[in-house]
Amino acid sequence: MGKHSIHYLPLIAILFLGFIGFYLSPYDRFFQASSVVASGVGYFSWGIIHHYVHKDLHLSIIMEYLAISIFGVVSLLVILFRT
Repeated sequence: MGKHSIHYLPLIAILFLGFIGFYLSPYDRFFQASSVVASGVGYFSWGIIHHYVHKDLHLSIIMEYLAISIFGVVSLLVILFRT
């Protein structure tokens, strides 16, 4: 593991907790959707903070994290509410 591996623990925790929240509420679509959105916001926030700390935060990085977050959230919400 690299010297910055510890920085990825919060990201793993964010995604893990989002998955657990989604998995433990199979009959509550609103809670599942909330878990998906919270995970997307957490992923985006983590990316911004991570690159800010490493002093390589640029607009292109912000847009990339935003695009991936939106794509992931929209994709999962479409699957969740496809009925």
